Amino acid sequence: MSAKRKLKPTPPDLEAAETTEAPTNLEAAETTEAPTNLETAETTEQEPETSSAFFQAVGILPGEVSFEEGSIMATVTVGGKEYRLLFKPRLMSAMVALKLEIKQSGSTTQRLIVYPKVMHFPKQEQPHQLAFQLVGFEKDPASSAISMELEDFEFKLSGLWQFIPVCRVPVISVFRNFDETIHQNLKKLDEAVAAKKKVNFMKATHVPLIWKDAPFKPFRFNPKLEKEEQGRPLFLQLKAKFIPAKDGFEFVALLAPPLEKAPKFFKASNDDKATVQKEKKKNATPSKAKATPSKSKEKQAKTSKPKPKPRPVKAEQESEE
Repeated sequence: MSAKRKLKPTPPDLEAAETTEAPTNLEAAETTEAPTNLETAETTEQEPETSSAFFQAVGILPGEVSFEEGSIMATVTVGGKEYRLLFKPRLMSAMVALKLEIKQSGSTTQRLIVYPKVMHFPKQEQPHQLAFQLVGFEKDPASSAISMELEDFEFKLSGLWQFIPVCRVPVISVFRNFDETIHQNLKKLDEAVAAKKKVNFMKATHVPLIWKDAPFKPFRFNPKLEKEEQGRPLFLQLKAKFIPAKDGFEFVALLAPPLEKAPKFFKASNDDKATVQKEKKKNATPSKAKATPSKSKEKQAKTSKPKPKPRPVKAEQESEE
């Protein structure tokens, strides 16, 4: 049994997009995005120059799949490196089918259709972490439309070509494609939880791309320039190859001419991001405050106890330990 996936993804509903089965440490690793001139907008006002252009990051990844005992949590080993294999709740059936296929066929080598999930960290010198989100899998190399466009290890990346502060190399920033129904649902959210839901839902994936002698200069935000002078990143649609040894992607070919105006997309506002950060700090403060007195009391209790008189036998036992 194989799971198939069309090339152009349908925008997920809000509830399904809010959660993933990723481990907590991966979720916490997400960092802020590059402060471009579009940063303050919840959605952009840009219109696509062609209706066929949309944000996307999807590819073919062959590898050795390993499931945890009695679970559908899994990893995929590629080029000697192990990566977490994540999934969305709405795509849980693909994970179940993959596990069943491995059990029935006895082969852990599978050809997966995946989204790259990149975790950047605040310190630029700290390398990013890479995982993959399962979309489907194939036994026949020509069993879906994506296989006719991409070979093994190849990915289609469509997004903004730019630098972000937490990555040394330029990235293709893949945002969520705009959808009017989702936009209206976001507007109906209760204010108390709206900011967190928006920020989580609108998280972008920033895919590091090695492109030697690139003819198009990646956008870099310059704090010294006025907003009108900043310019904007190009929207590129390209093919890249995943290189496990580098935990990254290398340019292969352009799939279409660059666009100066990107398709409309979702992006969390600075206000919403600030609100979420404020709540995180607020929730973290009480636990630290409670921990401090207890430690000080424990310290006082220890120091208040009279020191036992040293005995030769006891001293020998302690030195042995």
